[in-house]
Amino acid sequence: MTLLGILLALALERALGHYRGWGRPVLYLGYVNTLKRVITLRVLWTSWFAPLMLLLPPVLAVYYVHDMVSSPFLDVLLSAAVLLLCLGPRDLAEDVHSLLEARARGDSHAANHLSRALLRGPHSGDTRRTLIGALFIQSHERLFGVLFWFFAAGPTGAVLYRLASRLPRALNEISPDSVAARLAETIHDVLAWVPGRATALLYGLAGSLDDALSAWRDLGFTTGREWRAGTWAVLATIPAASLNIEEADGSPAMPATLDDSLDEVLKMQARALLILLAFFGIFTTGALMQ
Repeated sequence: MTLLGILLALALERALGHYRGWGRPVLYLGYVNTLKRVITLRVLWTSWFAPLMLLLPPVLAVYYVHDMVSSPFLDVLLSAAVLLLCLGPRDLAEDVHSLLEARARGDSHAANHLSRALLRGPHSGDTRRTLIGALFIQSHERLFGVLFWFFAAGPTGAVLYRLASRLPRALNEISPDSVAARLAETIHDVLAWVPGRATALLYGLAGSLDDALSAWRDLGFTTGREWRAGTWAVLATIPAASLNIEEADGSPAMPATLDDSLDEVLKMQARALLILLAFFGIFTTGALMQ
């Protein structure tokens, strides 16, 4: 049922992605703004209580609603609907194509705006030194991280990661470098630690695995105080190292231009997604046969 929910959600996302306005984080922003109006005591928004206040109500609500569903058919529909709302907020391919179109028509203002939006994310000042590295992190945040948590914990897991990935920015806007903002970043980093490395490995399998493993050895395993930023360094570095295209004779080569690199990132994401779905299918089939 989990795999069916994933396939249905991905199909719906592809179909709905063509509609203008789809993918805007309306529910999330509405939820945060409503809490801001209801809870006006600022000390709560700067304390350790704020991340829990934002995380727990939606996660628990989805958990209890999902637990009440007994019909397999309704279970698939509910799971797919929740996963669909957790993906994104926008499809990465749509943003990349918009960037390529802006560059093609010479619209530097639109291209710079889109590039800045893609460069926004966790620990960006330390780990995402290139647009290509940023795209791989965005791919994880918008797609693979949510899928891994959905497969591990169902709709509850998808909601948990979706909210956790948005918490740091929301709380930093309220009070930068507060206890609440730092705790939100830690929660996000913890939840992304395993899925982030799994995503990097997926991209290695979808590109040049030898180059990916070589880059991973050079990067090493971040420990101590660096563990928090380590996930994003892995995501920015390892998939980029495996990035390649094929010459006419089938031999591998690095993309010659930025546009070629952006296009190849989307192709690698598609291949990585197929590999992940195949893994989910094998795991699900094995579990059913036991």
